[in-house]
Formats: sequence, structure tokens, C-alpha cells
Amino acid sequence: MAHNTKAWSSDQLKQMNEARFLVEVLDMIKISPVTDESDNSIDKMKSKLETVEAMIQDRLDT
Repeated sequence: MAHNTKAWSSDQLKQMNEARFLVEVLDMIKISPVTDESDNSIDKMKSKLETVEAMIQDRLDT
């Protein structure tokens, strides 16, 4: 299964309303009810969370 990571520019993030922003963030992290504890799975989740943190910080900096 391929994993696609979305990327938005700073301007795109600033133009999103709060509802759309939250939907995009939740869609991006998609936490499965079955957690795979392999190193690969944990690394992917860390990467997603770092991206989410950067998106939130970008919104707060506006």
C-alpha cells in the first residue's frame, strides 16, 4: 500500500478555514484502531506528527 503525504504551502495553510484545516489534518494522520508497533510504523507516525506540528505552527504564526 502506498503512503502519500500531502504538502501545503504556507499561503495555502493560511487560507484554509479552521474546519477545513482540521479535516485535512485528521485525514492526514488516519490513526488505525490496530496499532502496528514496528519501527517502520512508528517512524511513519512520527513523520506525520512532525508535519502536523509544522502545519499548526504555520497557522499560529499568522
